[in-house]
Amino acid sequence: MENTNKNAPAGRTGAKSETSEGERLEHYTPNPEEAKRALALYLSALPADLRAKMEKFNSHILNEALSVGNSSPEIESLLPPLKTVDAALILKTEYPPIDWIVPEYLAPGLTFLVGKPKVGKSWLALQLANSVLTGGKMFGKDVKPGRVLILALEDNERRLNDRMKKQNWNVSPGSVDFMMSDAFMDQITALNAGGGKRLLKFIEKNRYRVVIVDTFSRAIQGDQLDAGEMTEAIGPLQQYALNKGVALVIIDHMPKNAPTQNPIDHIYGSVGKAGVTDSLWGLYKEQGRAGAKLAITGRDVAETELKLVFDLRGFYWHCEGVASDVELTAKRKAILDALRDLGRANLKEIAEVTGQDKSNCHGRLQDLVNDGKIRRISLAQTSEVYYELVTQL
Repeated sequence: MENTNKNAPAGRTGAKSETSEGERLEHYTPNPEEAKRALALYLSALPADLRAKMEKFNSHILNEALSVGNSSPEIESLLPPLKTVDAALILKTEYPPIDWIVPEYLAPGLTFLVGKPKVGKSWLALQLANSVLTGGKMFGKDVKPGRVLILALEDNERRLNDRMKKQNWNVSPGSVDFMMSDAFMDQITALNAGGGKRLLKFIEKNRYRVVIVDTFSRAIQGDQLDAGEMTEAIGPLQQYALNKGVALVIIDHMPKNAPTQNPIDHIYGSVGKAGVTDSLWGLYKEQGRAGAKLAITGRDVAETELKLVFDLRGFYWHCEGVASDVELTAKRKAILDALRDLGRANLKEIAEVTGQDKSNCHGRLQDLVNDGKIRRISLAQTSEVYYELVTQL
């Protein structure tokens, strides 16, 4: 009987062909260029955010394989080329100006606010939040308004209620959010235990302009002396804040017996914390004097010290100006007051009355002469030099 199934032989031949192709692919190893093209094709089908994550994951796995002593040229060839930016391109590019939170003093990025306990750091942080909330002033500078998140990890709602009333807050719903300690530990967790990523998602979703963490020791776990651990904990936060135009202000306690009034010396624990931060605010009480100094330094801010006085009527820090200028003005005023009492007097008498070093006092006297505030009188017969006010009051 004649076989009418004309396709049967062809079907059997096709099955053999498919099997042979499958066996060939199973044992086939693509060369690096083929593998890179296949990966690029696969990644191109993914959404942009997932594609970026897969690219990073792929590079991480390959670099990890190379870091354990595997110098395989095949693995190295699978890595994407290293990215560099030509200096000439950077030089000719016109970048937008810094989007200041507080002009000259607080830029986007990570800022540590350090100071001894009970010096007034939390009051200063609330003052900053209120200035951003209202688009008011901070240290005499105009502040751009925006949303604020405060991780109040050392306070309760009653205390915050009391402090906001003392600072005369007038806040509309949705402008400033507080996250208390229990909610932070239950929903975010420590910044170096996965909490940092969850916090960044929350910041991104709610579009906060300023985020304040009060305090760092309550938001972290582990050894603060471990540079690697601290960098891993706050490094991603710093990068996000810098790239997204957010000011992340972390309040931290100052170590005991620090030798200077340099905030870099006063970040507790690892140098990794100081290395990652973009700017530093150090709040220092002046022994035996009313007020404090706020030392500011950073990558985008000029190093300066502000003279602050705490206003007990409004419970805020009032800025009297740059500390050196304020002190110089005060010392010049002391000289003018001394001459008002003494009348005509020589350098030694003025220095003793004002408690100033003779050489510094002499320089200030010369400045006051040049400003026309006092006159210099030289007696030819004795070569003695005296000073007196231009106008005796």
